[in-house]
Amino acid sequence: MDEIDTVAKRTRLKVRKNPYWVGISGGRGGVSLGYRKAKSGRGAWVAKVVLDGNRIEQSIGLADDDGAGFGALTYRAAVTAALDWSRQQHAAIEARDGEKSSAPTVRSAINAYVKTRQRVSGRNGANASGRLARHVLSDKEFADTPLTKLRSSHLDAWRSRLPILDGQRVEADSTDRDADSEDAAFITPATVNRLMNDLRAALNAAVEKHRRELPAALPLEIKVGSRAIPASSNARKQILTDQQIAKLIKAAYEIDEDFGQLVLISAATGARHAQIRALTVGDVQPDRLRVMMPGARKGRSAKAKPPVAVPLGADVLDRLSVCLDGRDAAEPLLTRWAYRNVGPLKWEKDHRRAWGPAYEVDKPWAATVECAGVPSDTIMYAFRHSSIVRGLRHGLPVRLVAALHDTSSEMIERFYSAHVVDATEEISRRSVLSLT
Repeated sequence: MDEIDTVAKRTRLKVRKNPYWVGISGGRGGVSLGYRKAKSGRGAWVAKVVLDGNRIEQSIGLADDDGAGFGALTYRAAVTAALDWSRQQHAAIEARDGEKSSAPTVRSAINAYVKTRQRVSGRNGANASGRLARHVLSDKEFADTPLTKLRSSHLDAWRSRLPILDGQRVEADSTDRDADSEDAAFITPATVNRLMNDLRAALNAAVEKHRRELPAALPLEIKVGSRAIPASSNARKQILTDQQIAKLIKAAYEIDEDFGQLVLISAATGARHAQIRALTVGDVQPDRLRVMMPGARKGRSAKAKPPVAVPLGADVLDRLSVCLDGRDAAEPLLTRWAYRNVGPLKWEKDHRRAWGPAYEVDKPWAATVECAGVPSDTIMYAFRHSSIVRGLRHGLPVRLVAALHDTSSEMIERFYSAHVVDATEEISRRSVLSLT
């Protein structure tokens, strides 16, 4: 008898060390969902599967018990999550067995690298996994190339098939554009270089592991074939007027209110998508007319950067009030609807969730650009360029502009030098000697 499928039933359970289990799949491995009763507060869901004689358990989230906050899982959602998790475990076992039974290929090298990277780097590992899956593993001809036959010409041929964006739209300092969606038409040279770094690391790790069976010249072939694309220092910056920004914000709200809130903060702060999606309700401080913007996840430092206070206008905070009222400080500030399939080509709203990687904005942004009547090639990153230039034109010190946008003074001076000169000339002109 199922003792955990409703809140009322779970309330009557006694606290104990072991979870209350119920079988949810009788197929290969047998999947079970468990509920761990807490001494105080909410209980938690646990999934269990037995593979190759080994019992594997994984906590999958908090239960929607009385007083549960945002993100708690219902029984049905927990069942779905447990089944998804079990399928991932089966797939990992099959991939491992496949690697053991065959000669090393580009695909097996990437699978091994991703597994190690995710274990060591967490979310950053997931970003690398996404890039490699979309742009390397999806190219079957290249991914299935045995490492014994891999040459730099194979790498060159694969790279020539990538939809690389031309130099006219390269986004300087674009650390958010790691995750290009399958629907995205192009990827930037910066993304290609990050992709090359991951691919080179994966191949070199495989070479070291299988060094006795691979050609001695393979490391040199990999080095030559995975060379970086030279960075362009003359990339065009899209600078929007205040009128264009207002049109884009208005259009975004008309397309989707959740997306409108995202566009509003992007325009008001010039922050990267990764920073904005990390905002919590508690980061907004209406009484002080500011938001505490989290530091960007970039570079090799494992130490988190402290948040930076970014001023906000009263009108912006007024629009954001709907995201603040009645919500816990730890909840994600910006959320959107997640949908579930309820029939052939039929979807319905399921639950609210935080925004994901940058590629999730591609479709609503394209609709927003068309609705606003701005140039069709306008990119959302233009909000960041425009915010930086706005600060320089208003005479803010370069160091302050850099701090507000979580970057360096060197980057500002390098990529926005023309605007720095214009701003400093205007300030200097105020001290010009007048003979009248």
